[in-house]
Amino acid sequence: MKKLIIITIFQLSIIAVFAQQNLTLYNMDKVLQSQFVNPSIDVQHKFHLGGLLIPIVGQLPPPIHFNYANNSFYYNHIFHFGEGSKADSLVLDLDLFYSKLKNTTHVRFETDFELLNLGIRLENMFLTVALTEKLRYGFSLPRDLFEFALNGNMPYMLESKPHDFKGFGLHFTHYRQLAVGASMNANDKFSFGGRAKILFGMANFNTDIKRLQLFTDPENYHMTWATDMKIQASLPIYFDYMLHQSDGHLDSVTFGINQQSIDEFTRDGGVSAATKYLLNLRNIGMGFDLGVRYQFSPEIEFYGSVNDFGFITWNTNPQNFVSKGEYKFKGLQVQIPDSTDFLGETAQQLVDTLVNTFGFELIETGYVTWLPTSIYLGGKYKFHDLLHFTALYRGEFFRKSYFQSLTLGVNSNLTNFLSAHLTYTIAHNYAGHLGFGLSARMGFMSWYFVTDSFTNMLFPQKAKNINFRIGCNLVFGYKKIKSTASIRT
Repeated sequence: MKKLIIITIFQLSIIAVFAQQNLTLYNMDKVLQSQFVNPSIDVQHKFHLGGLLIPIVGQLPPPIHFNYANNSFYYNHIFHFGEGSKADSLVLDLDLFYSKLKNTTHVRFETDFELLNLGIRLENMFLTVALTEKLRYGFSLPRDLFEFALNGNMPYMLESKPHDFKGFGLHFTHYRQLAVGASMNANDKFSFGGRAKILFGMANFNTDIKRLQLFTDPENYHMTWATDMKIQASLPIYFDYMLHQSDGHLDSVTFGINQQSIDEFTRDGGVSAATKYLLNLRNIGMGFDLGVRYQFSPEIEFYGSVNDFGFITWNTNPQNFVSKGEYKFKGLQVQIPDSTDFLGETAQQLVDTLVNTFGFELIETGYVTWLPTSIYLGGKYKFHDLLHFTALYRGEFFRKSYFQSLTLGVNSNLTNFLSAHLTYTIAHNYAGHLGFGLSARMGFMSWYFVTDSFTNMLFPQKAKNINFRIGCNLVFGYKKIKSTASIRT
């Protein structure tokens, strides 16, 4: 059973093994998408056009950004070749896996589809418009959850210590982003830029857990949950939830997906409901990006930016399931049913038991979720027109945690139509992320490929982070930016 739990958790963590934190992209100033992370960057063409909505060019290849990362373990921390007689066999190493866990393990995924990107230079200003479909999803698992799964409740019970699961979390968000930005040179030293974003929420599910503890009494072995948490949902379908009481006490709870909402969503093959879903304007949010560059000398440049400072309000079928207090846990009795849907019935029984145990109160009011805000600080040394060295620090606020990374890079504008970028990143408690970026222009078509974890793609068994971003833009009016830096000897 323990092995099954661990294998299941790991399989969930590799559903989508792609990630992108835009570290290599940051200094790819020949690519319009570099303004996604620093809106003050001076892009080197007068006109850019791209996205899935642009016929032919927008699909070869389609502009996609995939994102996966976790801050704790990788495959070889769970499965690796053994020693001695087991040297040719994979072994399950739970002790090693457990030793690598953080207090909270975050497993995160991102998937972006660029629908439309437009950039145009007007005098001393560069304007951009971008329409992007964004999905953010993942889960967080506290170390105590693995302790409970591996060793049961006995060790904590003997110490009269509760298991603390407050780090547990699930989140899924689908939203559309319309961003309008501008960058300009204030003088010979300073450049700045910004993007204002209107966010259109499509669907959201998330947990907000301030307290979630399980205490086992060492005398009578009774288990008690202490909670202060919310489960929030704003989806095209909604849940039926009803409390049944007798003599003033909670007797049972009815919980399930509302059948009428399912019928509406699937009516006419789901076309009308899907259209309503994709054109939903009830969940509006706002966001901002700000960036600045400072030319310290002809050879040295400093820059920084703040990205995704914003929020979304959720008003479509909003449901807040609130649990606060202490509740007795009576356990889950599993019986093998006569039907063939054993897993389905067991899962339903588990959901019913959890809902009954925590005695959730349903509050149908709108709520707000915040975007994970990131900060970039860096500098560039222009060794030569064709060779630049960079350093970049990134910090991100995510679910009450702060993640940091440091990236060193070498950038070369080999020709007017070809540039290459190489980066080395220390992130996710692992020093081994080798990134690579390439942009190539043929006539008015400019292709780009970028990844922060090229070596991780080659050795996924040792990867906490694998990613790529690809796409193609139409570009016109190349503007060569000359450097006064000379060759150093």
